Amino acid sequence: MGASVSLSAGLIDVDPGGEAAVELRVQNRGQVVDQFALEVLGAAAEWATVEPATLNLFPGKEEKARIRFRPPRASGTPAGEVPFGVRVRSREDPAGGAVEEGTLLVGAFRQTEAELVPRSSRGRFGARHELALDNRGNVRMRALLAGQDPSNRLRFRFAPAALTAPPGGAAIADVHVRPRGVAWTGPPRSHSFQLQLTLEDERPQVLDATMVQGPVFGPWVRTAAMVAAAAIVLAAGFWFLAVKPAVESTARDAIAGSLAQQAAAISHLQQQGTGGGATPTAGPTPVATVNPTPTPAPPAFFSRRLDFAGGGRDHYTVPSGQTLEITDLVFENAQGEHGTVVLQRDAAVLLTENLDNFRDLDLHFVTPVTASGGQTVQLVAQCTAPPGCTHAAVLIDGTQRKG
Repeated sequence: MGASVSLSAGLIDVDPGGEAAVELRVQNRGQVVDQFALEVLGAAAEWATVEPATLNLFPGKEEKARIRFRPPRASGTPAGEVPFGVRVRSREDPAGGAVEEGTLLVGAFRQTEAELVPRSSRGRFGARHELALDNRGNVRMRALLAGQDPSNRLRFRFAPAALTAPPGGAAIADVHVRPRGVAWTGPPRSHSFQLQLTLEDERPQVLDATMVQGPVFGPWVRTAAMVAAAAIVLAAGFWFLAVKPAVESTARDAIAGSLAQQAAAISHLQQQGTGGGATPTAGPTPVATVNPTPTPAPPAFFSRRLDFAGGGRDHYTVPSGQTLEITDLVFENAQGEHGTVVLQRDAAVLLTENLDNFRDLDLHFVTPVTASGGQTVQLVAQCTAPPGCTHAAVLIDGTQRKG
């Protein structure tokens, strides 16, 4: 006949990291003394222990065993119903074993950690942070993101605006912090702010951070202005104290010498005409005419924006007979698009930039980049996500002249 088996409860509640127990009754329905081995089956078997693991029973006798479940407090422990079975095997009658089934109801636990990298950032027009949400619980977590600063001087943009992390997983959002005003000059300005994560069934998490806003024109502008002013003062002093007196003295000497020559010539002609003839009147000394060397026309200031608004605004062709000299480039990525942007001269690549590295990028060249007549300067973008690069642009400054 084998064994008769029953559980004291068919549904057992247990929390991860905790313990739950259930009794198993085993009756020997055979005619001889028998030994029964007890074994837990299913996904819950690795969490279970049976005490004792074997029972020795006389015919018709019944004994109890205790089964304890200890699921670990880990993200790999699933929340919800976990079916299991208990198999009782008879040593004397292998075909007379039995299996009793039950359900383990595993509770849910939530454990999340948030991290902001970097905690302190710098930028003239804005800065970028990364917010990571680690889910160490056994249920999926969703967090809504928000930013706030006491002085209300910052704007926040999140991509995405909410994070969803599976059990044992993580989710990352890009945080773009942008000052409401531009600091043209002066010392750097420090803006403190907080990022808040609103989680399901948990207290909100708050992260403190700082954004340091630098001036558009740094201290070098004042230094350059002072050096230029000093150079102008020195040049003016040199002109009035050295160059101008020398020029005036040379001019006076030249005029005096010319007048003396004219007086000597008139006197000589008067002496030759004495004796009855009319005194010839000396005419003016002819002055040599000098054709001045034509001065080449100064180069014209050039400024043009290349973007993708249509109508051929993404390229510029230098007119025939002209030369374009590029001295400054300002790349723009106002919408935080992802990909690369390339500046070309015909088929030659002049510069390649990653859009993820900047929102505004200002480049200055000591030696200008030139483009001759008939050559085309073009902006080409390659974005990794739809709808493509629709807002990336570059502002080109320099000069354009003949030749």
